[in-house]
Amino acid sequence: MTKREIVGKPSSSEKVMDFILPELTPTGYHTFKVVKNVAKRLWIKGVSKTIVAFLGLNFLFPLHAFPEANRLKHFPSKVELDDIVHVPTGIKVQFSDLNPFFDCARILYVGEIHANMAAHQVQLKVLKACFEKFGERLAIGMEMFTSPYQPVLDLWVAGKIDEKKFLEDVRWDKEWGYDYNLYRDILDFAREKKIPVIALNAPKDLLKMVREKGLKYLSYKERNLLPEIDTDVFFHKVYLRKAIGEHADVATDFERYHDIQSLWDEYMAQTITDYLSSLEGKDKKFLAFAGNGHIIYDLGIPKRAFRRDPSPYYTIYTAEFQAGRPTADEALFSPEIPLEPADFIWAIAVTKEHKKRIYLGIQLQTTGDNRLVIQEIVPKSPAEKAGLMVGDIVVTVDDKEMKSVMDLIHYLQTKQFGDICYVKINREGTMISYPITLFEIERE
Repeated sequence: MTKREIVGKPSSSEKVMDFILPELTPTGYHTFKVVKNVAKRLWIKGVSKTIVAFLGLNFLFPLHAFPEANRLKHFPSKVELDDIVHVPTGIKVQFSDLNPFFDCARILYVGEIHANMAAHQVQLKVLKACFEKFGERLAIGMEMFTSPYQPVLDLWVAGKIDEKKFLEDVRWDKEWGYDYNLYRDILDFAREKKIPVIALNAPKDLLKMVREKGLKYLSYKERNLLPEIDTDVFFHKVYLRKAIGEHADVATDFERYHDIQSLWDEYMAQTITDYLSSLEGKDKKFLAFAGNGHIIYDLGIPKRAFRRDPSPYYTIYTAEFQAGRPTADEALFSPEIPLEPADFIWAIAVTKEHKKRIYLGIQLQTTGDNRLVIQEIVPKSPAEKAGLMVGDIVVTVDDKEMKSVMDLIHYLQTKQFGDICYVKINREGTMISYPITLFEIERE
């Protein structure tokens, strides 16, 4: 469904814009709107057509109505770590000043840089403050989990499974892959206080379907598996083009990338609004934890959730700062996007580079007698290169007995890329030891 299908039939002026806009930059688009409105008012008031023509000539030249330098003048000249800036005013506020905003909002989006512990500590601080205010009226939504694993999350919050079982059953390292220590405090607090945790993200099979075909070529039956998706959010496309830079030069590559991002955002928005309209969630306040890219400029989840349910919300963007200014990686005040990046920006330290996770490249199934049977082997992985096969049973690694998937995962994180580990497997009753050189697996 396109934007115009959502908002209604285009006016005659919109049809004119359709003719002109394909040649405009995002800044030109915004300037065009400004000039058009000014010209319309001048014409109605009977001001000379010469003035209108002059304004039109100015429009023809590329203008930067919102240059980055000017927009930063509205922002504090010096920002310390853990400062919170109210973006519309440029005023620094204390954490306690956020309380009235928590009261007013039905949904509070707190963004993250996935590998930055400081971002997750911000989320935890907001979570604890909201629980203190709202108690059992609070729920959390997390991008890190896809909807098929909701029953496992429910068991975790209810205290019916331990951490080891939880991580195995949500396939944490396979599905998400970031260090669980980054998220442990949040999930432990949710479990301790019995706060519902909602799996926000789309199932991997839907993502695979869209990645392979694109939204345009899905069948009617396939399209019905997806939520309503608006792929015509203009500044969302601008943001994504800036975000991927030179990595998607071919138009079809960008279109497919944009389809996937739109699916992610729409699915998470639909999950939030479905929960809040349900019997369980109808009286709840909702904390949504997702990557910054899903909340910046309100273009991702917030806009799409608001389209479905116009409940009040606020956004908190955790941004890495150095020497009092946002780092070059932060797209906070893009001159091409004349929108506020968030309601609040919370300054955090630049993360130290996290060590990349080490894998053999095998998918395991644990049998009733704690045997680890290889179910799948990742192409071009250390396991495939060494000669492991589906059906092999992993017995030991470097003479250490492996009784669970987590035993193997935790042990591998003590190794370095380039190390050799010796994996003993049972292949139809024959014990074989394979030397496996560990290297980084290329992922999609």
